[in-house]
Amino acid sequence: MVGLIIAVLALYTLQTYLPSMIMSRALGPKALHHAGGPRDEPLPLTTNAGRAQRALGNMNEALFVFIPLALLAVHFGLDNGLAWWGALVFLLARIAYIPAYITAIGLTRSIVWTIGHIGLGMMVVAVLSAG
Repeated sequence: MVGLIIAVLALYTLQTYLPSMIMSRALGPKALHHAGGPRDEPLPLTTNAGRAQRALGNMNEALFVFIPLALLAVHFGLDNGLAWWGALVFLLARIAYIPAYITAIGLTRSIVWTIGHIGLGMMVVAVLSAG
């Protein structure tokens, strides 16, 4: 379980850089000049950078649920079984959520989000069963 917690936090860290990376690619030196300055006025985000920023905001909300559940799973020694599989489902769905959000293909984002929350639900059931 600890490995999955670290993997989710690594994904979160990568996600924090993604909007800036997209902006740098789209704007080139202008984005770098802005990033090196006082940033008094924010640059308007490109469509994809805005989507990446909103996906990050959603990850902030999801982490608020995932981290306590994962720590409770560690506390109860739920290193395999439903809690572990739920955490894995959550991680894989969060990985898929980023491109699903940025590409905006139909209902893909909502489906992937739902799968991630099913993983959280699996963790809830495991933790409640252990407590």
